[in-house]
Amino acid sequence: MASCEGSSDESSSSSTGGTSSGGQATGGMSTGGAGAMDAAAGSAGGGNAPTGGAAGAPADASADAWQPDPIPTLDPEPPAACAAAQSGSYFQFLDDVCQAKQSPTHVDRDFACPVSDTSPKAQLVGGGEVVYAPAGSSISVDDTGLAGVVPSSLDVAVILIKRVGGVPHFRYLSNGTHAKVLQPWSTSKFLAAANAASNLRLQSGDKVGLGASTGSTRLGDLVTSLHNYDSSPYSSNSLGRYFHNIGGRKRANDLIHALWLDRPATETFGGNYGELAPSLGYTFKESSGESVTLQPDTTTGPANALSMLTLAEALKRLVLHREVAATRLPGIQWLDLRVLFYGAEGSTKYGEWGGMSADTAVYLQSAHDIDYIEKRSQGRWRVFSKLGLGSGGQFLDVGYACFPVLDPSGQPVAGLGRELVIAAHLPTGGATWRERDRLLATHYRAIVTRVVDGRL
Repeated sequence: MASCEGSSDESSSSSTGGTSSGGQATGGMSTGGAGAMDAAAGSAGGGNAPTGGAAGAPADASADAWQPDPIPTLDPEPPAACAAAQSGSYFQFLDDVCQAKQSPTHVDRDFACPVSDTSPKAQLVGGGEVVYAPAGSSISVDDTGLAGVVPSSLDVAVILIKRVGGVPHFRYLSNGTHAKVLQPWSTSKFLAAANAASNLRLQSGDKVGLGASTGSTRLGDLVTSLHNYDSSPYSSNSLGRYFHNIGGRKRANDLIHALWLDRPATETFGGNYGELAPSLGYTFKESSGESVTLQPDTTTGPANALSMLTLAEALKRLVLHREVAATRLPGIQWLDLRVLFYGAEGSTKYGEWGGMSADTAVYLQSAHDIDYIEKRSQGRWRVFSKLGLGSGGQFLDVGYACFPVLDPSGQPVAGLGRELVIAAHLPTGGATWRERDRLLATHYRAIVTRVVDGRL
């Protein structure tokens, strides 16, 4: 097991503790006020999936049409702790001390989630109809959508994605806490790496990006170390600062505002991660021979203070870079995002599953039966994520999941696949940090099981 730095994930930036009640993002991302029911933390998983067939199947599915195996009824509690998770300073779900993490069997760095829908409307299992909005619409957050599913002690934003005729449509859910501004800890490091890629492209005339190396060190392998906490040879926290040095702290903060996300002024980004940057150079060279030399930004940036909605929206836009041109991060290319999601191409150090695929947290994986997901998707599923852990025991995670359903010919079954982004912060709960780690996993399971079976 790799030594995980998440349990000492201190930032040099302080938390603001404020809240944001609104603000617009590109495409009119509006936010709503509070209004969630406060579910008991110990019973947030409440209720099992519907039984008796393939839950969430289209209403017009004929009796003799092929259907996937029924969605299993899962225990509201995530997997039991192994011996290693019952002692020591690392955690079952944040650090994957039980070594439960799996990778999809289908390898494709240009993967696009194979989900298909024929309508932006969806009939919820249990009753009710919801409508997904296309990109560019004024997006409103249903801030009671998770009421009774997770408690108000969890700060959370969920973005559900439908690909209607291949065009992404979105539905935003929360329990009323999505716009709360807080210290995001290490969850924001994927943004630092993305900003570094964006600035490299800008400074090199689009010729150099995350596929480059500094000396003999590949940036893609550093992106993987940023997520898997192996400290080989540099710590995740020091690499977070290094990527800020490349991308620039003012530019990082500008991305949160007018340059990309249009979030409120109360949200800021550019703080360091509690450690000095490694002794690496700032001349970057692609395998093609193109190179650029940057002057590192060693200034002190604004504190990291972001909402869960901002983290989720940023990751959603990065994943859908090819599909939604209007919300692309300025300057970045898909070649860079392949590195962000999968690490260095052909890495001899980390193999196929680096980058955000190598994050140690298994909150999203543990939220459902991953063997069932693997089987019904024929190995064509994905999880990209970034953990966070505050010095006071604040557990965080931001992640993307693609959970498709494919028929025997490998084609997506309309209306059954699921695609989502979730960002969550759990600052309190449980008698110990270990209990809080499990509590966050329980909340993820409560949400994701309902997404997969069609109740949300």
